[in-house]
Amino acid sequence: SAVVAGDHGQLAQVLRNLVDNALKYGAPEGKVIITIDLTDSGWFSLCVKDEGEGIPPEHLPRLTERFYRADAGRSRQVGGTGLGLSIVKHIVERHRGRFDISSRSGEGTTATVILPCPSK
Repeated sequence: SAVVAGDHGQLAQVLRNLVDNALKYGAPEGKVIITIDLTDSGWFSLCVKDEGEGIPPEHLPRLTERFYRADAGRSRQVGGTGLGLSIVKHIVERHRGRFDISSRSGEGTTATVILPCPSK
């Protein structure tokens, strides 16, 4: 088991934002898969994967910018502020962690948060 030190409310917001995005942008009848693991190096890893259409590679580097939309039309349809992923990145970095988004066209998107675990 692993313990992550941090602000409970902020870390819960990270999970909420990632799951909300996966539900909004994933396939309508697709699954959202959440995996929690402890890496070989002793870090906590949380992955949220959807089965949506994926994100074109040219958009990936900018997804955590405030108000950036990979698909502005679809974003208007599903709602949201355009701040979700920028908030996730900010919170994760405040907790000395890393945030990554990977995606392949037609295969969905995976958002990964890696946070340090205090030594026992």
